[in-house]
Amino acid sequence: MSDTSKPGLISRRALFGAGAAVGGGMLLGQWPAAAASSATPRIAALGWACAQTLLALGVVPQVVPEIERYGKLVVEPEVPSTVQEIGLRSEPNLELLQSFAPDIIIIDPSLMAAMPRLKLIAPVELFTIFVPGRRPLDTARVSTATLARRIGVQAACDAYLANFDTAMERYAVQLRDYQGGPLCLVSELIRNRALIFGPNSLYQDVLDRLGLKNAWAGQTSLWGHATIGLEALAAVPAARLLLLSARLADIEALLTTTPVLRTLPLLRTGQMTVLSNHFFYGGVPAAERFARMLAERLPKDNHAKG
Repeated sequence: MSDTSKPGLISRRALFGAGAAVGGGMLLGQWPAAAASSATPRIAALGWACAQTLLALGVVPQVVPEIERYGKLVVEPEVPSTVQEIGLRSEPNLELLQSFAPDIIIIDPSLMAAMPRLKLIAPVELFTIFVPGRRPLDTARVSTATLARRIGVQAACDAYLANFDTAMERYAVQLRDYQGGPLCLVSELIRNRALIFGPNSLYQDVLDRLGLKNAWAGQTSLWGHATIGLEALAAVPAARLLLLSARLADIEALLTTTPVLRTLPLLRTGQMTVLSNHFFYGGVPAAERFARMLAERLPKDNHAKG
């Protein structure tokens, strides 16, 4: 299942129990080799967004949480086998973390409550993407540049962001002849509800950069998504349904066994594209991966239906 829950809050056990033990020409998607050197600090990445960003910059952190799930849901860049599992995103193993003696710990806002405990181990930096009133992709770029300066890889960051902009321009060209209508972005179809992405999502920023339209304009959470009843999809104007899920067999079974789904205008027209899992809490690397897959799939699907 896709990671549709909000980023978790650290548990009391993690805070108090474990706390007692604490005394350039590159195509994006072809990730750079590790840039770590003796000058690069030892970094503990306790969230997937910061881990993904570090790896995209060529920096390999010491530890990352839930590495197996990262591989399924975040996918790119791959976590090297040298990286240590540090427990759950919501409950990192603080005793193990201390044993690695990191120079810096990077967290996302879901671990803010653990900040006092983590500061007993090493300086802590906050990596933020979703801020009320700000566009996620803009915030992610600023956070990426700030992190790069903090760990001394600003040149690599400048090159990475320049390559990102070039790639996005290329994807926009690939999609300029797409005429399949607005996209209705859904991560899950479960019984009588769906997780849908709206105007303040990371995906919306990508659609804007690519000249595509979002079919859903309803209210969403800080993270840009909302859980809606399937009946709400019936009111969505003519659009292509874009499913973000790797569970294609489950989706096909659901479509054939759920009567209400078969009545949706979105599905009666056959205008559907299925992409693999995407990390919608991610930053610049997640945005690039989503844009790349759209550029690869939408023109083909549109032509097939034409």
